[in-house]
Amino acid sequence: SALALDDQVISLNSFSKYFNMTGWRLGWMVVPEALVPAIERLAQNLYICPSTVAQQAALACFEPESLRVFEARRAEFQVRRDTFIPALQAIGLSVPVMPDGAFYAWADCTQACARLGVKDSWDFAFEVMRRAHVAITPGRDFGQADTARFVRFSTASSMQTLQTSVERLRQLLA
Repeated sequence: SALALDDQVISLNSFSKYFNMTGWRLGWMVVPEALVPAIERLAQNLYICPSTVAQQAALACFEPESLRVFEARRAEFQVRRDTFIPALQAIGLSVPVMPDGAFYAWADCTQACARLGVKDSWDFAFEVMRRAHVAITPGRDFGQADTARFVRFSTASSMQTLQTSVERLRQLLA
């Protein structure tokens, strides 16, 4: 548990992200014992009880066979990341922080914008979709602080799709 590392940790997680149960709206918290009564009072007034089906599905996630499936899936996502990120960097899209825990990559498109003659990530994402038929998300969708120079890529697609996308980007930026 996270509390084994520090007795002041508050950790929130969801089955949606952690176990690929998108839309189930089920999660958990790890909190110091002293906070449990206050959090219980708050939760009783904010959340409706999840369905029995959702609770049973969540419990099944911790079965050994399920954990093996999730570990295999995690390993596959790591292979995609470890292949895709260097490929992006090779075509001039720097990734300042290696993703670790999600299947998204935050890439600096400053050089690529200059190559295409566009002003920011919004225009870059538009041109990439229009000319290379690759969907990426402009950084400004995720805030305001220095996001005009970043785009977000997803590595959730198949390895073939990722390779095709990089090749299309390479041709566009050549």
